[in-house]
Amino acid sequence: MIRVLALDIDGVLTNGEVRFDEDGRESKALFFRDIDAVFAAKREGLRIVLVTGESSPLVDVIARRLDVTDVYRDAKDKGAALRAVAHDLGVPLAEICFVGDAPRDAPALEIVGLGLAPADAAEEALAAADRVLASNGGRGAVGEAIALVLAS
Repeated sequence: MIRVLALDIDGVLTNGEVRFDEDGRESKALFFRDIDAVFAAKREGLRIVLVTGESSPLVDVIARRLDVTDVYRDAKDKGAALRAVAHDLGVPLAEICFVGDAPRDAPALEIVGLGLAPADAAEEALAAADRVLASNGGRGAVGEAIALVLAS
């Protein structure tokens, strides 16, 4: 049984694009159906964790918007970060689902109970995932992952 859903941000919650305005401020977009799905998952008792290689202020903005308190920033080694999640939350890796899209996510996808990759993920992530989602990152992948986890 999956008790924790760990999500990468760039390429999973977002489509992986970064936008800059004329003052150099960075922005990213979230898909409302994915936001709604995160809140629905939390109501069902699924613990949501963000695991990202980034450490920008936008990580905190996204975490606040999703009301997620478990955030693992600057996680260049996603496997190590997921082991830390398991330790910190007292949950075996077998009860964690991780959604990742990048080559550096591949080892992490292999160590959790359920590894999922968005349809547009890198080849390494697609090959390492237990299942490839029909939706792209930032366009429904999170909602699809949540529906899959809650249905199991």
